[in-house]
Amino acid sequence: MDRIGLTQNYQSHCFLHSTTSLHTQLSKVSNFTPNFKNPKVVTACMAAATPAVAPTATSFGFKNLMETVTIDVHKAEGRPLNVPLIAPFTIASSRLDKVENVAIRVELSNGCVGWGEAPILPFVTAEDQATALAKAAEACEFLKQSREMTLNLALTKIGDVLPGHDFASVRAGVEMALIDAAANSIGIPLWRLFGGVSNAISTDITVEAFFLILL
Repeated sequence: MDRIGLTQNYQSHCFLHSTTSLHTQLSKVSNFTPNFKNPKVVTACMAAATPAVAPTATSFGFKNLMETVTIDVHKAEGRPLNVPLIAPFTIASSRLDKVENVAIRVELSNGCVGWGEAPILPFVTAEDQATALAKAAEACEFLKQSREMTLNLALTKIGDVLPGHDFASVRAGVEMALIDAAANSIGIPLWRLFGGVSNAISTDITVEAFFLILL
């Protein structure tokens, strides 16, 4: 995919150097020439837009991303993500000394990359790491074999490949990677696509069983 469907007036160039991505958004700039010491390891990806207003938090949001941006997955894979914890995490049903999650990497045909993570928590998530890796591989293969489509359609199809609670964690990881790659393609950070700046957020916190015993 050399073209990404957009509704705003700007050009975005993503330059990927090894595994580190440098995103440079260019508006009203012509004849841009990258100058790197080793251009052979640099892949440029450009998103061309039709004339319209410049993107803002209100004129281009997550809904627009879902409906107007098309993606063509070139590479996709799941990897074990094993990380020891500084201190054990204990709840009523389990104790964790390390996380054994699954990292998911998606690369579009334009060179832009997205990352996602499938969290694995025994007795909470239905998948263990082995199952998550297998299902991630299945979803990644599906994406690589699929034709170019809108992000919205891609997420719907992933829901069909990884349905219900049994594969909810790995589905979330694949969705994260696709959304991240799409956002990188157009040079707009996810925080802006999700509505911009906020002075407050809603969240929760898990109370560990150890502290409940102390109370």
